[in-house]
Amino acid sequence: MVHYLDVPVSRRLIQVACAVVWCLLAAGPVFGFAALKTVWLHEGVYSDRCTPEENFAGVVCSTRELRINFIFTCASVVTNFAGVFVGLILDKFGPRLCQYFGGVLIFIGAIMLAFADSVLLLDLYVWGYIVLAIGGPFVYISSFHLSNAFPEYSGLILAVLTGAFDSSTAVYLVYRLIYNESEGRFHPKAFFLLYCVVPVFIIGATWAVMPAESYKDGGSLGRFLDEDEFGGEEEYEFAGTGAQSIDGVAIDTRTSGGMNDITISSTSTSSANSANEITPATVLNERSALLTKKTDGKDVYEYNAQEMKKLKISGVWGALHGRTVLQQISTPWFVLLCMFTVVMMVRINYFVASVRSQYDFIFGNAGVARVINEFFDIALPVGGIVTVPIAGYLLDNTSMTTALAVLLAMGTSMGILGNFASLTAAYTGIVIFVIHRSLFYTAVSDYSAKVFGFETFGQVYGLISTISGLFNFTQSGFDHITHRVLNRDPRPVNIGLVTLSTAIGTVFVWYVAKQSKKLKRSALEFEAEQATALRMPGYTSSVY
Repeated sequence: MVHYLDVPVSRRLIQVACAVVWCLLAAGPVFGFAALKTVWLHEGVYSDRCTPEENFAGVVCSTRELRINFIFTCASVVTNFAGVFVGLILDKFGPRLCQYFGGVLIFIGAIMLAFADSVLLLDLYVWGYIVLAIGGPFVYISSFHLSNAFPEYSGLILAVLTGAFDSSTAVYLVYRLIYNESEGRFHPKAFFLLYCVVPVFIIGATWAVMPAESYKDGGSLGRFLDEDEFGGEEEYEFAGTGAQSIDGVAIDTRTSGGMNDITISSTSTSSANSANEITPATVLNERSALLTKKTDGKDVYEYNAQEMKKLKISGVWGALHGRTVLQQISTPWFVLLCMFTVVMMVRINYFVASVRSQYDFIFGNAGVARVINEFFDIALPVGGIVTVPIAGYLLDNTSMTTALAVLLAMGTSMGILGNFASLTAAYTGIVIFVIHRSLFYTAVSDYSAKVFGFETFGQVYGLISTISGLFNFTQSGFDHITHRVLNRDPRPVNIGLVTLSTAIGTVFVWYVAKQSKKLKRSALEFEAEQATALRMPGYTSSVY
């Protein structure tokens, strides 16, 4: 892994800028489906699913609605399902290969959608959208490590990347506006052929400036575990004056000349690859810069102090750093995050796919539903931009418990407001939704990085995405229930989902709050053990 101080500031800025650009254009445009759906309906896609009478009257029959929604269901499923493969490649081969894969897949998907109306043997609307959707996670997830390019602003960088991801839904909105202004002359084929410029940029920028390896996160010495984790209490034994032993590695922290001399020697015969061990190599890699480097006129020690101060604010940083993937995913830290993510992503994608039909039923007025849908199309990308400073501040300056509690409150509020036939409730609910969506994706990635660490980030985050993707198939089932069983009434499904997400979210917040207190207490005890005894001013020894 690459240490951020080994890379010039200008190059790191260019890397972050490139990632923001391609996340804005390619990470999640598939979630702007509502705008593209309008164009496709106008172009007559799947019109053969309705009767001639329905087509003549301009009515979108349920069969056609379900089929075109199925495109988005498949895309949202594979977007998340691809996460585990992205994670494995990211952890094993680094971010650059992921970005190459993403660029190639996005190029192929755009070509397939450009010629979807010309191919009859294969439904390229479904398959092209799926391939395009798979490419997004490759360029998006592989960019998260750039938050460590500037550790002091890691939360803000994650918020910017996530904001770009959310705002990428504007790609189809902009296209729809141009399509409407051109009265349909800017055909989808021309748009998707033009869009091929984006994957070409991704591949070129990756080759030119992006690092082959991920930026490393903070050091492992801040790892404190409570006695309930992994069957035992973490022990810290002093190996002598000014020395201590952590997981089989003796670390001498005696001061000399005002600078901490860090001497490391193995005190264990266990394997250096043990999941519970901080190896000498790990400690040296994380702390060697303290003794040798200066940058921007500051000691690296000062940079580390700033970074550690920010990370401690979260209350969860380092909770499972240094553990194997299997150990991490067997804890409530992972299980509760996964359950909460699954339910919230089903809620989010169900609403994105059916926002217009939901408000059509609730208000009983297709015109009002169309206006609300147009507001939603604009609010979705704008919300991604507006949320950047909010998410950055929340994740960099408050605890993870606070951030999750805010998410829970917003998720419950928007779920309740979406069931009333009130324009005020509808618009307020949408505003909360677009901010919550962006904050949710940022918080999940930030939580994963702080709790699990970047050594296993790709696999853990990818597994969460994959499990969420599998459960997103239920979105299609909810569509069928809404249209076939509930006579297009979305409220029972909405109420059921918001109740479930609130229950899981409450348990999740409670657990994180409880563990954060334990981690903080363990950290204070550890720091107290390391403290050097100092004489009080004016102290004089007495000789009797």
